[in-house]
Amino acid sequence: MSCKNEDCNCGANNKLFTVIASRWFDSVNGNTYHSVHCVRHSDGAIIGSGKTLVYGYDRQYEVTALKLMHNAGWIVVTENQPAHTYERNNDYPVVWSVSDGLKRDAVANGVGE
Repeated sequence: MSCKNEDCNCGANNKLFTVIASRWFDSVNGNTYHSVHCVRHSDGAIIGSGKTLVYGYDRQYEVTALKLMHNAGWIVVTENQPAHTYERNNDYPVVWSVSDGLKRDAVANGVGE
């Protein structure tokens, strides 16, 4: 997701990753689940959270995505730079796209469909 205009100040040229997050609210039990699908811009590599939805409300999908990227060796997370501070310490290199929808959409998103 880079900008074609080299004179543009939109900041898209600084982005290294795109994360597509899909959230589903289980109204019967009152729980929120999500899945993430991460794309590395340098080579188009894709990782996802899989078919199992992850429990977590609000912006928990950010932590899930950053941990996936760390486990895949895409980002460095240390004791001095935990996952939740990665973006702030690295000039916010992630484009986040978040949607709320059906359970089947969240499951499909986790496997990259």
